[in-house]
Amino acid sequence: MPTYAIGIEYHGTVFHGWQRQADQNTVQGDLEKALSQVANSEVLLSAAGRTDAGVHSMGQVASFCSDSDRGLDQWLRGVNSLTPQSINVTWIIQVEDTFHARFSAAARRYLYLFMDRKQDVHASDLAWSLQCVDADLMHWHAQNLLGEHDFTSFRGAGCQADSPYRRVNRCLVKRVGDLIVLDIEANAFLLHMVRNIAGVLTAVANGSKPITWAEEVLQSRDRSAGGVTALPDGLYFSGVRYPEAFKIPLPPEPCKFW
Repeated sequence: MPTYAIGIEYHGTVFHGWQRQADQNTVQGDLEKALSQVANSEVLLSAAGRTDAGVHSMGQVASFCSDSDRGLDQWLRGVNSLTPQSINVTWIIQVEDTFHARFSAAARRYLYLFMDRKQDVHASDLAWSLQCVDADLMHWHAQNLLGEHDFTSFRGAGCQADSPYRRVNRCLVKRVGDLIVLDIEANAFLLHMVRNIAGVLTAVANGSKPITWAEEVLQSRDRSAGGVTALPDGLYFSGVRYPEAFKIPLPPEPCKFW
């Protein structure tokens, strides 16, 4: 049975997360319904990562199998005509049978957006509105997260991962006008890990916590030491990297924020 990979972007505000749920509106649920209609048979998706309610995506990747005789353009046009405007499948390719959107991934990338204003009507549901955030200080502390660490202090309750160890490849913070962008890539992420990192870095950058606090939280391996979890509104699944052999399109660069 042929295997396909698709790239997806979505506005997460209207969804109760990625994962299919019988009584909730989800991205996976809407996509599987549309794909099954195009295929005229049941289609089930596996995603590179599950996003929470309210979280957005610019580069989610999912895979599925189907023996329906459909061309790539038929799949693409068909599913986009059957899903709401808050979901867009940007590409589809046929891949080798060994490919799996989740287990074949080498790294995932997220962005977290802060708006350095008390209130911005245009950023509603798209960024976390704050005030007096020092982006340079946030970036400096973010470098403590690079490498492989035990991220228990940034792990959300209910996380089902077998190990709290993750390898962070990049963690950049940059100001673009009133917008502050946290750009982080790791081999994988724990539940709420990025949102908890965003909360800790913000507390140090706005002066509400001491200058040494971010590193102390990491070393404590205690979630209760980590403070607030940032709102889901500002979180974006930015992209996924795979081994070159799979020929998966490269994640889009978030040039609109840089």
